[in-house]
Amino acid sequence: MKGRIGRSLTGALYVRTLLLVAVTGMLMAGVLFAIVRADINQRADQQLIIATHVLHLLMREEFTGDDPKSQVSHDNPYRRLLSDEDLSAFRASAAWRQFAVYHFGSLTVPPTRGDVGKGVAAIPGFRTFGVGSDKWRSYGLAVPEQRLLIVVAEPMQARAGLILRVGEQLIGPIMLLILGSAVLLWLTLRRGLSAVQQLSAMLGSRSAAELKPLHLHTMPSDLAPIVAALNGLLARVRAAIEHEQAFADHAAHQLRTPLAALKLRAQLLLRRASPDSEEHAALSDLLESVDRGSDTITQMLQLARLDATALTREPVDLRELASEVIADRALFAARAGADFSLTAPDIAIASTDPTPLRVALATIIDNAVEHAASGGTIGVEVRPVSGRLALVVSDRGPGMHPERLSGAAGRDGDPRPGGGLGLAIARRAVTVLGGELRLENRSDGPGLRATIFLPD
Repeated sequence: MKGRIGRSLTGALYVRTLLLVAVTGMLMAGVLFAIVRADINQRADQQLIIATHVLHLLMREEFTGDDPKSQVSHDNPYRRLLSDEDLSAFRASAAWRQFAVYHFGSLTVPPTRGDVGKGVAAIPGFRTFGVGSDKWRSYGLAVPEQRLLIVVAEPMQARAGLILRVGEQLIGPIMLLILGSAVLLWLTLRRGLSAVQQLSAMLGSRSAAELKPLHLHTMPSDLAPIVAALNGLLARVRAAIEHEQAFADHAAHQLRTPLAALKLRAQLLLRRASPDSEEHAALSDLLESVDRGSDTITQMLQLARLDATALTREPVDLRELASEVIADRALFAARAGADFSLTAPDIAIASTDPTPLRVALATIIDNAVEHAASGGTIGVEVRPVSGRLALVVSDRGPGMHPERLSGAAGRDGDPRPGGGLGLAIARRAVTVLGGELRLENRSDGPGLRATIFLPD
């Protein structure tokens, strides 16, 4: 069962940091809103103070004028203190405000609204009171030398409306700030984590045999523990492969020696035996078995050594390489009654390692010769397939069972012990190259088509 892949590190960091930025932005907006609200209330209170002083200045004429009638009489405290013109001017400047004037402790000029008059009190300084469901704020200015108390009041709703408008004006810039921060944060995280993507690309571009250590000086210090752990793992894998290769070499040498001795003895006995005797037939079968055993050991050793192959990419002429492999196997094919046909463009250059590619192509051609019908033609083509450059080998052998095509180790009806290692070697060589080996039965009759897709 495959393990589930975890969430993206970039996504997790982005979400958490974005939440932090959003919360910080909202807190800053809240603090800024509180500061603005306090400033608006403070300025509104100052306006109340100014309004009471303006009223006092308007009433000063009634106390200091030359007309004897303008002097305030202590016996008549309810005398009018403001002219109609003064009242109209004041109320036109701030229609939402109400005021009251107390003279000798008595209400001389009441508010125009009776419900406000019930809440207003002859108290100096600031005061908050209720008028129905509304809150009002008042300021009382005491003038002791004239025995006056001027109270100006305004509804708190006017301040709340102003505060709300300021808050609405703050929402837009703050949202833009958060959105801009989100974009910048994403770009910064992507750029900051590009080293992880670089490390991933570096590891992905390596072949299975490329086990040299990664360079620490090209990586950020934050990735140093990961790179060091990967280098340790690569070193252990390299040591294990070297140990396995040494063991395979030693085992092959130990097996070849007795097989060579056995073959020599069988050949000596075969010379002494009569050609028509049962002994001669048995010794011939024994020699064939020894040869197959030697071939199997060679193939196993070749398969083991492919894992330790270090790739060296260079421009390779695929037409020339295929021609050389075919020439090397011309005699072998002639003995089997088969021949070759090569179809390739004049220029077919690929950037690859020629050694594993030669092993893969040679192994597939050998396999085709072994299974080709007598007198059949083995076709070798160099052509683009599905947008990739490929080498295609086709024969007229028995083909393969469909269930065995994807992980083929051998062909149907192959009686040879170890005979299926050829395709396994070819598949491993192509994997080392970073390519793909695809096997399919021919649609135009019996036979197998093997396609080597080279990496881009």
